[in-house]
Parts: sequence; structure tokens; C-alpha cells
Amino acid sequence: MSLRYPELFKPFNIGKVRIKNRICMWPMMITGLIGEDGQFSQQVIDYYEERAKAGVGLIFTYAIKSNYGYELENTEYCNPWKDPYAFKIHTRKMMERLHSYDCKVFMQIAYGSGRAVVPSALVGDAVHVGPSVTTNRWDPNLKGRALTVEEIHKLIDEMAKGALLCKESGADGVEIHSLYGGYLGDTFAMSFFNKRNDEYGGDLRGRLKIATDTVKAIKAVCGEDFPVTIRYGIKHYMKGYVQGALPGEDFTEVGRDLEEGIAAAKILEEAGYDGINVANGSYDSWYWCHPPMYHEDGCWLDTTAELKKNLHIPIISGGKVNLPETANDAIKEGKCDAIGMARAFWADAEWVKKANNGTPEEIRPCIGCHNGCMARIFVARPVTCAVNPDLGRESQMELKHADSEKNVMIIGGGVAGMECALNAAKRGHHVDLYDKNPYLGGVLYPASVPAFKDADRRLIHWYELQLKKAGVHVHLNTEVTKDLINIEDPDDIVVASGALPKIPPVPGKERAVTAVDVLLGKEKVGQKVAIIGGGQVGCELAVWLKEQGKEPVIIEALDELMTGGVEEIPAPNRLMLIDMVNFNKIEVKTGTKLVSISQDEVTVCSSAGEEKVKAESVIMAVGYYADRSFTEELRAERANIWSIGDQNLPTNILYAVAHGNAVGRAI
Repeated sequence: MSLRYPELFKPFNIGKVRIKNRICMWPMMITGLIGEDGQFSQQVIDYYEERAKAGVGLIFTYAIKSNYGYELENTEYCNPWKDPYAFKIHTRKMMERLHSYDCKVFMQIAYGSGRAVVPSALVGDAVHVGPSVTTNRWDPNLKGRALTVEEIHKLIDEMAKGALLCKESGADGVEIHSLYGGYLGDTFAMSFFNKRNDEYGGDLRGRLKIATDTVKAIKAVCGEDFPVTIRYGIKHYMKGYVQGALPGEDFTEVGRDLEEGIAAAKILEEAGYDGINVANGSYDSWYWCHPPMYHEDGCWLDTTAELKKNLHIPIISGGKVNLPETANDAIKEGKCDAIGMARAFWADAEWVKKANNGTPEEIRPCIGCHNGCMARIFVARPVTCAVNPDLGRESQMELKHADSEKNVMIIGGGVAGMECALNAAKRGHHVDLYDKNPYLGGVLYPASVPAFKDADRRLIHWYELQLKKAGVHVHLNTEVTKDLINIEDPDDIVVASGALPKIPPVPGKERAVTAVDVLLGKEKVGQKVAIIGGGQVGCELAVWLKEQGKEPVIIEALDELMTGGVEEIPAPNRLMLIDMVNFNKIEVKTGTKLVSISQDEVTVCSSAGEEKVKAESVIMAVGYYADRSFTEELRAERANIWSIGDQNLPTNILYAVAHGNAVGRAI
């Protein structure tokens, strides 16, 4: 059988280490999985092994902490220095498991977070460190301190000791984290932050000296043949302090521009690095570091292609590369030597296996929501994946056949209902899934209408395919009534009928339409449109309408956009969407409440008083509420009634999928 994606499955080398294919798993912070002793826990080993046995060629592990001791962070880096001997034992066990599948492993070693450290992670009176006095990314009132030359020398020495420990623990190579993202090493490389006038400042070579000295120190203790790569950002997309620039935006770069990015990479190659893991952005332009759904797939590949023309060492790139075709074409067109992915492997551990089989439609897509990964890291919750609740619990989540097969009725074909139906059917139950709409997906279906939500559409298609394969009987255009329930007489009923849109009780509310009906084309809108609600739905809707030439105005009762709701919108997504609203010159009225709706305008009220806003159409996007009356009626009459997803509490896709997954396993 010929391969559908041949470029992905050609071997390549980093230094003298041969890697069986061009697909690499990049590091992701695994909060909640690291053992209390700072070692790779059994959960972590299972997590990596699941990806290795599916065919990943090279895994870059999550970063271990260097032992320099100036920046006291209580973050969940793997910390081998609590017990180096135990670290070797745990890590050797992991390496043996991963190497069984001909998977190579490079361990990432971190300089430290620098000004990117979350203030709550600082221990006691500790402050962050940097090349100079810098302002904390998250709290402008917090100032760090500059490292001395002696401290820098110690840091480099400890990085080399860490690399040697990794080598002794069975690693095939190490990666230095990092000259990207605005972390500690990156602030040294940036003239925007580095104001030193000694050997570790000044011109580009001076600002890169910490990175070039590090690779030389590692080679000195580990040998020239032990490969060392670096996580490196070519371009920062920074307009200023905590100011990012959108794709295609005309702006003046204050971070690293492409020209300097290429020049710096040449210096890194000259110093002895064996490969470069490419990224873009910094925490000041957060949505470039961790691209949300609004970025195009492969959003780093164009800058990577320019870098590839100038270097001789392997370049691994990514940037929201979720599709095998995108990955294969990037290598075929010479934009990079290999593809790195992280979130795609969280959504589907078998990404490589499915690409190798030529069945991309089987890959469960990452939707770029950040609800399970980045959002949870920053609020000290264990990581998961919004579309894959099995993440981090791989050894515990095998689906076992039910003790007795049941007839299961699921009311509602949103993601909660579909996930529940899929798991229940796989366990041997006879499952009927009903939805009153002519489509599956619930509110995700209209949400997927804008072009920038294409991953949502892929997720719905994935569920449709999996439901069919699992033998779930899908009944569309069918509203479930008590009569239907009495006729079918199921053993268990799962209510997953979602939530209803909130409509504020204001005069003229009958003139308003819902965001769902507008997105589905059921309701047409005029030229001037008032969108009531500045949450994620309202802002996405405004951008979508603006792209069609409409003139939307967002009216939000709170003082900021996208700050209400049960769960916070992940920061990279929120920041990019706000910049999209501003870039499109969409009028926004925050701290403003809707008073009434009339024929061609709305009356609103703010601290400045009441005003009239022209509006030929009014769209309600103020959230959802759960109507549980039908569920409560069923519970009063029948046993084995389950309620999942937005029926319990309208939140986000993470909770909907998690609820469906859990109940599908429990029936």
C-alpha cells in the first residue's frame, strides 16, 4: 500500500541520531501529572507511551528545571534535583518503554520563566530574574532583578549538569528551553529587554551569548555527538509591551523581526546546535506562542520557510498544524525538515497511526479552544483536553464491555450527547440518539459557520463518522416526547438537550433575533446591527458580520469584553479576538446595558446616561440558561435518568464532552 503522506514517513537525522519519521511531539506543560517527588510519574510515562506506540518519531519531553536557585518558582517543572538517583530510575523506565517503539526522546531543560512567571508561583519574597530589571508580564507593578555575570555562569553550568543527567538517564538528546516566548533565555536575546553593557548584552552576539555558551558547555560534558536542539522564536509579532500584532497587520516590530531572527539562528548553528524547534511570538503576543482557533493552520510555516533557506541543520516547525496534508506539504515544499505538534497529540494520541493509514478523517481534531490546556495551567488545575477527556488517564480509560446490554435513549445531539452515545455504543449498548434539528452538533454547529471556526466543523464530522461506525442509531428532525419514550421504553435515558438562549426582558424584545438563528441563516440582518452581549459568541459574530460588510456594534453590560460566564475564556483566544474586533474597527460599548428596542434603534444606558444607537437588527448573545423541567418530569416518573452537558450547567465544550464521556462509561 502506498503512503498518502510520504514526506512525513521518511527518516531524518538530528546530529547522528536517526529518527524514523518526520513527526515530532512537542512539549506541553503537564500540570497535575508530575509526581509529588518532582519525577516523571507513571501517569506521565503512560501519556508518552500512548503516543510513542502510535508511531511518533521523536518526543520532546516537558521541561525539567535547572538547579540554579535564583528564581524560586513553585511551578510544575519536573525537578530531578530533589533526588537525582530516583530521577534516573524513573526516567530510565520511561526511556525503555518509549525506545521499544523506536521512538527517540529529547529531554527539554529550562533556563526558567523570567518575567513570564505567574506571580502566584513565586515563593515568598522571590522576584523573577532577567538580563536587566524587567516588568512581570502578568503584573506591571512587579519588577524583577538582573542576574550578575557570576549567576549567569552558574546557570549555564547547571544547564550542562542537567544535560548530563538526562544523558545518563537514557535520553537521546536534549533541547534548551528557550529562546522563544519571552521566557528568561529569550529576554536575554531581545534588545527590548536586555539593557546590559557587559559580555551578555549589547549587540546580537552578546545577547545570544547565554545560549551559545550553554551549547558549548553541554557538548563539553556530554560529547560532541550528543545532540542539542533549541526552542527558538524567529519573530515575536510585538507592537509593544503586552501588545500583539495580527496576521497581515502593518506594524513596527519591537521584538525580534524576521531579519534578526535569521541572523540569530545562524549564530546558534555556528555555536553548535544540532537542530532548531521553531516557534513564533512571545507572551506579549500570546496568541502567536499558542495559536488559538482564529489562526490559520500552519501559521508559523511562512517564517520557517525563510529560515530554512539560510540554515543547514534540521528545522522542526509547526504552529497549529493539525492536518496531515498541511504537514506533508510543508516538508515537500521545503519549508521545514520535520513537523512538531503538541495539542494535536492531546486531541488524538493516534494521530501518526491514522495519518500513516491514510485516514485523516479518523483523526479527532484539536479545535484550538485552549479550555483544557492553557486555561487550566494558569489557574492551577490539572490539564486535560476539551475533546479528549482520556488525556493523562490513558491506562485507566480502557472501554470495557458493559455487564448487561441496555437500550439507551439519548435526547440531544450536541457534543455531550454524541460523546455519551459513542462510549455507550462501544460498550455494547443499543443506542438511539435523537435531535429535533436536521443536524448534529448542537450549538457547535452554528458556531462553526464562520470560516475561522473550521476545526469545529471537522470535530462534528469526526463524531458523525464515529457514531456511524459504532452503530448508533441517529434520529434527526425528531423531538422526544413522553409518548415516544413510552413507545420505545428505554432502559436508560440521557437528557443532553442543551440550553436555551437568554432574552433580556426589555420592551421590544420580540424584535430581537438569536445569534444561532443568524448564523444558521434563518434570520437576515440589516446593515446596522446591534449585538447585545460582548462574550465570545457576540465578538465572533461581530467579526463575522463585519467580514460581510455589515456595521455591527457590540453592547456589553460589563466593563470589559469576554469577562462574564461560568468559565473564563482562555487568554490567548480572548486577546486575539479582542484584537480582531479592534482591527476590524468594530464599535464597542462596554459598561452599557440594553434598555429597550424600537423600530430602527436601541436605547442603552451607561454611566454617561441613556443614548440611542441606530440598529436595523438586534441580535441577542447574552448567554444561555438550562431548562430542566422535562428532565425533572422524567425523574419523577422513571428510573435511570441522566442529565449531562449544558442541561446541568451551560459552560463550554470541555465540560460537555467530559460529562458525556463519563456517563457513557457509567451506563
